[in-house]
Amino acid sequence: MEGRAVVWIHGGIKKKSPVDFQYKDEKFLHVISGKVLEAYYGRESLDLITFVPHSLYVDHMHEEREAMKKDIEEFYEFPLPSIGTISQNNTKYSFNGNYQYVKFWIFLKLLEIYLERKYGVFYCDISQGLNVYTHAFKEAFESLLLFDRLRNMGRDGIKVYMLYSDPIIHGVENPRLYDDVELKVKAWFDSPIGRPIEAFARKHLLETEIERVLKNYYRTYRAIRYNAPGVVLTFGYDGKERIEEVTKKFLKTYTEKYDPGEFQEGKTEYNYPLPEEPEEKINIFLALALYYNMAVVFEEKEISQKREFTLEDLKRFFEVYQHYGLSVNKELLGRDIERLKDIESHKKLLVSSEWWLLGELINQSFSPRKAQELANDQSARRNFFAHSGMENNSVCVRKDEEGKLVFKYREEFYSIIDRFVYEEGA
Repeated sequence: MEGRAVVWIHGGIKKKSPVDFQYKDEKFLHVISGKVLEAYYGRESLDLITFVPHSLYVDHMHEEREAMKKDIEEFYEFPLPSIGTISQNNTKYSFNGNYQYVKFWIFLKLLEIYLERKYGVFYCDISQGLNVYTHAFKEAFESLLLFDRLRNMGRDGIKVYMLYSDPIIHGVENPRLYDDVELKVKAWFDSPIGRPIEAFARKHLLETEIERVLKNYYRTYRAIRYNAPGVVLTFGYDGKERIEEVTKKFLKTYTEKYDPGEFQEGKTEYNYPLPEEPEEKINIFLALALYYNMAVVFEEKEISQKREFTLEDLKRFFEVYQHYGLSVNKELLGRDIERLKDIESHKKLLVSSEWWLLGELINQSFSPRKAQELANDQSARRNFFAHSGMENNSVCVRKDEEGKLVFKYREEFYSIIDRFVYEEGA
């Protein structure tokens, strides 16, 4: 990621005089903070991006826009929904926005910028704008930062710095401009969403494609979280390119659905398309970010879908668990791999290359059970997770031409395994 961007909530600059800012021991005469950083780093390496509340344009919109063109020159502008009621020149303007919607909309546009323009450094400029908007703005940036940390877990990601100045009041000369506070969030391997059931899909307007990807995500996440690597190998996962594509499509759906629109002269009532449970909607994007990271890690470890897998395939998950700090999973998988090694010399495997039930080789008194018998058996479900997903009834084993152990899940158990992993309460 390259380049820098200063982003702010516009508070109005018409009739304002330039200020002699001091930044990194240099002085710059400008109206807003962003222009100072543009002068310092160069216009070719830093962009200016602003969110303009509808309510700002109630008073002399054309004058404000002319001032922005004159004093800011080159910048990207996005409309921002407003909150409350304003009276101006005997006209009342009503805006039905709320804090959650403002934050949600800013997050959507920040994410759009993040995915399209690949900036490495953002400046969250809080030096102007009303408190309610700047606070929502900062929270939206924190959500973007969390998206980045989940997407790039274990790698370098974007940097976000707060940009602010000394209070600019009468008598203050050369106010200093600061970028010494880095925004930080913590991210770990924990799903931002629960099981994406049908009601969840309806509430959040999930089309078939995104719903399918989220279900794949959730199964994959739980297979890693609760140590069932054979599930990832058997059912596979979506590649990072597909996850990226679906994320962008989903983002486009939301930006079109919840767009507050442009400010219109003469319009006095703004009834915005307020989203239901906007925080949950943000969490969907966070889940996609984590899924993207999993796909990257799997590809790096050369983990791919295969209905028949070896002990070497299972061992690849040691590094996956190491990456996500799942040390207990690593220990449990190692124990079960050693348990599986013990059957290498079993006489049934030595005399025949046919498939055998794992339970027949592990336990002499083993009595096979059918798939439907295990469907609602909680003890079978616990046993599945207690043995790294290598449950005696559902797994078959044989030796290949090179004498290596090869495992697979029985197809008639696929739906049961999917239920075991997908449902809550592992």
